[in-house]
Amino acid sequence: MILIIDDDRAVRLSIGLVARRCGYEYAEAATERDALDYVRRPDVRLVVLDMNLTLSSTGTQGIEMLRKIKVLRPELPVILLTAWGTIPLAVEGMKYGASDFITKPWDNADLRSKMKKLIADADHSIAESQRIESLESVERDAIIHAIELSDGNLSVAAQKLGITRQALYRRIEKYGL
Repeated sequence: MILIIDDDRAVRLSIGLVARRCGYEYAEAATERDALDYVRRPDVRLVVLDMNLTLSSTGTQGIEMLRKIKVLRPELPVILLTAWGTIPLAVEGMKYGASDFITKPWDNADLRSKMKKLIADADHSIAESQRIESLESVERDAIIHAIELSDGNLSVAAQKLGITRQALYRRIEKYGL
């Protein structure tokens, strides 16, 4: 799901239509409270965040909201959106973890492309982190294999694994083997 945070309902609807054309569901938030409630949900995969959530045009509300989003979900990609785009504002947003920056009016094809790329990149990062987390299972499987190849002789298995017998005992205990 793509979360669209903007005080202007027409903007939320327009970006929502772009999200739907990409095949994504979307949710809308007009207030900080609603937005942060949505951010806590695990099904939110991308945020499009307006830099100015009130009549002010400084962009400070957007930067503050971005910082809060990144505290809650540091991995969540965020596209900043503003009608008052300046280079310093874009740099500040990127410094606080924004993934991209677009100005109003936006090009729908460009927005679709950015949405798809950021979600694909996030999905890839999640897959990579899950693969890294499986290192314990790789180690467990290697220990089992070494013990099998050594016909249960733990001294030989430890030697095959390149670890001490004591280290092998600790790992056997750790993995409940």
